[in-house]
Amino acid sequence: MTNTDRVLKYCAYQDRSCWEVRRKMRELKMSSAEADELLALLEEEHYVDDARFAESFIRGKMGLKRWGRVKLAVELRKRGVEQSLVNEKLAELDETVYENNLQYLKERWERENPDGDRAKLYRFLMGKGYTGEEISGVVG
Repeated sequence: MTNTDRVLKYCAYQDRSCWEVRRKMRELKMSSAEADELLALLEEEHYVDDARFAESFIRGKMGLKRWGRVKLAVELRKRGVEQSLVNEKLAELDETVYENNLQYLKERWERENPDGDRAKLYRFLMGKGYTGEEISGVVG
């Protein structure tokens, strides 16, 4: 299997950011020129699209892990997605789902920690990526 085939398989498996694909190419020890050429082709053929990656990433992390905006933004930036694109995609969040996720996490934490103090609940929710203002809105 050639390096190009490996990269194609890597991109076909799930949505990837351009940065992740470049990192994979470096791991495969592809030359810079070869990597640039292949990445341009992958973008042209829609194998790699940062906007689609950001949407997919947000949908997955909000659905399964119930992450908040802060954590989503940090993790997308770690994966090389431009800040303007991160802001755009976070602005498109379904507020009802977002608020339901926060409420669910609060209720789950309270069920699992019936005698837990509010400070621990705040730290838990902040670790999930919610802001103090958002947390105060549901915790009171």
